[in-house]
Amino acid sequence: YSLWAMFTYELVCQMSDRFAAVVAHAGTMPVQPASCEPETPIGIMHIHGVEDEIIPYGTTWDWKRWDSVGTMRDIPDLVQFWRTRYNCQTDLESAGEGSTHFVYDGCDQNARVEHHRIETGGHEWPQSINGTSTHQVIWSFLSGFSKP
Repeated sequence: YSLWAMFTYELVCQMSDRFAAVVAHAGTMPVQPASCEPETPIGIMHIHGVEDEIIPYGTTWDWKRWDSVGTMRDIPDLVQFWRTRYNCQTDLESAGEGSTHFVYDGCDQNARVEHHRIETGGHEWPQSINGTSTHQVIWSFLSGFSKP
């Protein structure tokens, strides 16, 4: 969540061989990361509110605390970054009650990229996504991956 979501993307960039999948909520990553060469494609789910006033959904922004981090990605670009990085071949979009779910599949080494765009969500934790507990949505995603 938030800054920890940003840390999650750093883990994917630097230590992907140790994880089967990750979920990030209300965070992003730099447009120009210092280093991002994941060894292994893994499952990534990103959850984000369109009305987030702290980590904007649709615009890039400059990191204010540490100049060396640079400009941060908007969320559509973040999702596209991983979709392209993992060479995902198929996409599915489904609208639900207050959110849109994007699934990018057919990725290298059976990875998958998913995104839940919460249409009226801000920077807070959503209690549910399309009528299902957010915790259950996350567990359903994570439990579909394993390390060999």
